[in-house]
Amino acid sequence: MSQLSAGDEVQLQSLLKQLLRSISDRISGAPSAECAEEILLHLEETDNNFHNYEFVRYLRQHVESSLGPVVEDELQNLTRGGQHAVGPGQDTSIHAVTRRTRDSAQYHQMLQTLKATMLVVVESLINKFDEDQLRKEEMHREIERCQSNSQFADNCSDSDSSFHQVRDAKKKKNVCDFGLFLFFLSQGCPNFM
Repeated sequence: MSQLSAGDEVQLQSLLKQLLRSISDRISGAPSAECAEEILLHLEETDNNFHNYEFVRYLRQHVESSLGPVVEDELQNLTRGGQHAVGPGQDTSIHAVTRRTRDSAQYHQMLQTLKATMLVVVESLINKFDEDQLRKEEMHREIERCQSNSQFADNCSDSDSSFHQVRDAKKKKNVCDFGLFLFFLSQGCPNFM
């Protein structure tokens, strides 16, 4: 199971987003990007819930399914060779299995696959974040434009505006109000009305 599918990428993206939301307070409270990176690098040491995050569980399961057979084979080779993984030489046996597993083709393939997949996942999240930011900025500009149009319509006097100008201003205001409604609805604000 060393290969990851497009469905795995989508799932990893969702799980990574969930993880980032869970620790967003810690990351956003960091004084610099380097500090935020340090927080992420030491998350396992500092976060009691680390092993409960679905992202971590998914990665652990992937590593176990990719390398489990390699570890089993290495353990069998040790026992066949007369060495046992129990007793005073246990540390030596564990180190030998770990070293052989890390040197295996399966390990390198899994590592490359995970790196490539995570690169795609992170780039996609960054692109979505950038798109969301642009959309928010665009909506903010639209809100400001609508508010200035609304003020213009409110300030029109009867003597210097015609019926058509007032009607057009009201149409623009209705379109802006509808745009705002859609924006707030898309942002999960159903009580906007």
